[in-house]
Amino acid sequence: MRFMINIFVTYRCNMHCPYCFASHLKAVQKKDMTLGDFQRLLAWMRGAGVVMAGFIGGEPTLHPNLKEMMKMTRDAGISVTLFTNATFDPRLVSEVASHVDNFVVNYNDPEIYPSRTLQDRLHENLTRLSQKGARMTFSKNFSPSYSGYAYLLEGARHYGVRAIRYDISRPASLRENEYFTGDETREVTGKIVSFVQACEAEGIKTGLDCCMKFCDLSHSDRTFLERVSMKFTGICHPSIDIHPDLSASYCLPMSHVQVPDVTAFPSQEAVRHHFAAAVRPLRYEISLAACSSCNFFKRRCQGGCLATKQHEALVPNGPKTSMEETVR
Repeated sequence: MRFMINIFVTYRCNMHCPYCFASHLKAVQKKDMTLGDFQRLLAWMRGAGVVMAGFIGGEPTLHPNLKEMMKMTRDAGISVTLFTNATFDPRLVSEVASHVDNFVVNYNDPEIYPSRTLQDRLHENLTRLSQKGARMTFSKNFSPSYSGYAYLLEGARHYGVRAIRYDISRPASLRENEYFTGDETREVTGKIVSFVQACEAEGIKTGLDCCMKFCDLSHSDRTFLERVSMKFTGICHPSIDIHPDLSASYCLPMSHVQVPDVTAFPSQEAVRHHFAAAVRPLRYEISLAACSSCNFFKRRCQGGCLATKQHEALVPNGPKTSMEETVR
């Protein structure tokens, strides 16, 4: 199976999305990835069996060496995906378009943009990318305050976008962002199903970014999402998020589960196995009483997002999960 690694070249950003689960890392990873460290990472990627790399942040287009990094990656035979809010200087489009296989654009609710200037840049860049025939995917994060999607479908029609990546907002390590708790996820699943149905009616492919609890969905809704929505699953897998200093985490919401240097591992698969073993105790912790008698639990469902499970188990005076000892 082909897996993408995520390269966080910077945590600097020109937006302040309320659901962002990377914002806490600005204080931890204050420096951008250096070109020298990237070259070391690229050498490792060549030998580690990496076939797809996502450049992400923060806002990766703020990195002064992004164009060079992506070109080097493509020249190494590795597919490049750029995750961006697309509010960069429009002149950058012509400079990077030839080095990117897929632009994944975080297309936010209009209320989230702090200025009209950024909205204008977004639409100018999408127009330019569309005119160049660039492959574009929209990204949508459903959060308690921003669960509407009419604007997203309108934008997809206007720019000819035929794929949307979606997820529900997950807790950051310090829980300073806007996210759904374990009890609240059931409330948003109806909105998710309606969204995917609307996309299907428009001929737009959808893909879930992380996992969902099976019991949050009716049987018919779950089988519908399994049939039409790519990557729909009840169990998550390590995303391998590589930070500017070349440390790596299971995923950003679980950024405390990390290794100090990803290049110390012989292969991408070895990193995945390491992270999978590290979170196994938490994965098998029961989220709800119903999990103990559920035929899906431990086989096709893990009881929800691992970060949500851990945060809700570690609240003051709450039950302790065995993962608490693992990550100290």
